Order: sequence, then structure tokens, then C-alpha cells
Amino acid sequence: MIAIPALALAPKVVVVGNCSGRRVEKFEVFGLTPVPAERVSPPLIAECFANLECRVADTRLANKFNLFVLEVLKAWFDPTQKNPKTIHHHGHGRFTVDGEMVKLKSGKP
Repeated sequence: MIAIPALALAPKVVVVGNCSGRRVEKFEVFGLTPVPAERVSPPLIAECFANLECRVADTRLANKFNLFVLEVLKAWFDPTQKNPKTIHHHGHGRFTVDGEMVKLKSGKP
């Protein structure tokens, strides 16, 4: 399960990421809403603009590179979140925020 938050959730992303789910019920403590997924056990996060239900497809690179290949089984998005600004975590509470839209001429619609 991959949940994709927008910029408005960045402060929660930091505090959620700084605690263990073994010790804290994150949905309850941080005011997040679990939504049942269709294909996997973990719930979707309603506040995220997108959620991807995934399964691990390949672990051959896990030991050497800590890399897992996932297969997306179902994708969800929240149509009420118009033009969400994505965030990209760099660690230690630092994020890059999705920037300005650029449109280039293309032969495809």
C-alpha cells in the first residue's frame, strides 16, 4: 500500500514518520481516516489524494540495494482534491514541492 499525500499533509507526514506503528495507533493519534482497500489488507488513507494497492512482485534486489519491485493492483484518487501539489521527502523534514505546470507542443493530445 502506497499513500500519496499532498502538500497540506506535509506536517502530518513528518510526525507520522517519526513514530513507530508498533507503539502508536497512527490513524487515531494523528486524525487520519482509514478506508478499506479492495485488494490488500492495509487500509487506504482518505486524506491522501492518491492511494496505490500494491503487492511485492520481485525481491531479488532487496539485499543488495534495498529495492523492491511492486505491482500496482488498484489505484485510487480523490477527485475533490483539484491540482494537488505533490511532495517529495528528502529526509529530516525537508521536502521538494511540485512546481509550476509547463505545456510543450506535442503531436499527441
